[in-house]
Amino acid sequence: MKLSIICLSASVALTSLTGFTSFSAAAIDLGSITKSSSEQLKSAAKDVSAPLQTNAMIGYAAKQLNLSEETVSASLGSLLKVAQDNLSPENFSLISKAVPDAQSYVDKAPKVSKSSMSSLFSSAGEAGKKAESLDYLKSAFDKLGVSSDQVPGLINSFSSYLDKSGYEGAASALKKGLSFL
Repeated sequence: MKLSIICLSASVALTSLTGFTSFSAAAIDLGSITKSSSEQLKSAAKDVSAPLQTNAMIGYAAKQLNLSEETVSASLGSLLKVAQDNLSPENFSLISKAVPDAQSYVDKAPKVSKSSMSSLFSSAGEAGKKAESLDYLKSAFDKLGVSSDQVPGLINSFSSYLDKSGYEGAASALKKGLSFL
């Protein structure tokens, strides 16, 4: 059965003392409208679930903070490493789904040797874990030449880009994993 609707439009023309009303009718095939709408919805759903173009996010942050893309990539890796260390696997998977190459960024993060103080932190429970993460980030950002003033800008830039790209859950998880900063 073909779905269609008839639309009536009225136009009024006034001449001197008499009014003429004319009607025109047009048939619209609702089946084709529904089909094209459902195809558009499927396409939109694919776009929302499509992985984030991380290189665009890196470029966005680099431009905002006036840093090189290499520095921003390594900084993202450092932040992802710390978020991964401080989030449950379920929460970090939200980030991994949005940024499928997250592990490659973690691999780009500077390797920092643990200080004797950092070793003490690891045995101090949750608070120690956070202190160890802070120590790692300070060392990593020092190696990258990123000032402590630029760190909030990096976090905001990444989470804002995720949020604006339709990955609110990933943006929220990133902020949660770095909330102690």
